[in-house]
Amino acid sequence: MTDQDAAALDTTLPREQIDVGRPIEWMVDPAHPEIVLGVTYEFSQTSGRKTVWYTSNKRRPKLYVIVKELVFSRR
Repeated sequence: MTDQDAAALDTTLPREQIDVGRPIEWMVDPAHPEIVLGVTYEFSQTSGRKTVWYTSNKRRPKLYVIVKELVFSRR
């Protein structure tokens, strides 16, 4: 992104209208919990939620586990 692109964004949307999603749930593969299949985002202004699936067909998988907090371990 160039400085011109950033300036264009600043002029098109007022800062209070930018609604940033915050991840609140992760859907992981039950057999391989290190593989994230999807994420649910909650938006700061509207409080709406949207789930984005990171599967090959962008659809909900048949099996997944919902995790409220991701914990990373070093091996």
